[in-house]
Amino acid sequence: MDTKFMAPKEMARLLGGFATERRVRILKALMAAGDEGLSILELSRATDTTVADISMSLESLASLDMINISIINNERVLVSNRAVLNSIFGEFYKHYVVGRGDLSASKN
Repeated sequence: MDTKFMAPKEMARLLGGFATERRVRILKALMAAGDEGLSILELSRATDTTVADISMSLESLASLDMINISIINNERVLVSNRAVLNSIFGEFYKHYVVGRGDLSASKN
């Protein structure tokens, strides 16, 4: 059994990338766009978010390596970093959900 896993502090730091609704909308739109990614203007339209608000969120997402930014034809193109996102959710599932039973069946 693999006993190595992401430290709780690192997991909390990475999950902080999802701390605002805006960041979640941005990541969702970029995941839907696939490997082609979206320009900032396309992302603005897809998320109904201003370019200025997107720019503020990009700094956080890029610092967590959740997105990749490249220049294509003098335009910034944003692509979700699926490897990092898969790692985050894989670690979370593997170490915090597996063996905990069916969470959807829990009663409030």
